[in-house]
Amino acid sequence: WPILLEGPTSAGKTTLVEYMAARCGHRCVRINNHEHTDVQEYTGFYAADSKGSLSFQDGLLVQALRKGYWVILDELNLAPSEVLEALNRLLDDNRELYLPEINETVKPHPNFRLFATQNPCGAYGGRKPLSRAFRNRFVEIHIGDIPTDDIITILHLRCGCPPSHAKLLVKVMVSLRQHRSKSSVFRGKDGLITPRDLLRWAERGNSAPSKA
Repeated sequence: WPILLEGPTSAGKTTLVEYMAARCGHRCVRINNHEHTDVQEYTGFYAADSKGSLSFQDGLLVQALRKGYWVILDELNLAPSEVLEALNRLLDDNRELYLPEINETVKPHPNFRLFATQNPCGAYGGRKPLSRAFRNRFVEIHIGDIPTDDIITILHLRCGCPPSHAKLLVKVMVSLRQHRSKSSVFRGKDGLITPRDLLRWAERGNSAPSKA
């Protein structure tokens, strides 16, 4: 069954799938969706080959289907309706993808796995709710925010950030989130702070030259 992971930004949805794929010995590929995503990025397109002849080049999804990769469809509820419609046949009981350009029906490799991630549409701008019929084709897993103690551990182990500094960074994030919930000053995407920002801050702090 395809799996849909829904949760706040920087909750580790994509990283979780990538980690599982690596532990299981499978290659994992990502398709980042946005309002201008073209279905050809999924299925493929005609392009000139090394000999100058036009040939069909498989898109990322078709490559994954043929070779048994795990594929992550990031930000699925940002994808245009044409992309979602193209996925329908793959998500239903047929479990196959038709390529009209070359009149071929591609059936998934036994190792192929499909995952999708998205942020809740009510809390983030630009997201559109997926239809109930479409969502029913997935097993849905809801991911919550990373606990603050876990963020401190991640900052320490991944970035080498001293625990005291990591605690301070997390305290700043929590404080800013509280201000954002109470004031319109921090509304909008530029007022959002996430664990990803803390990782950048911690890495930047470690790369800064130390004072003599």
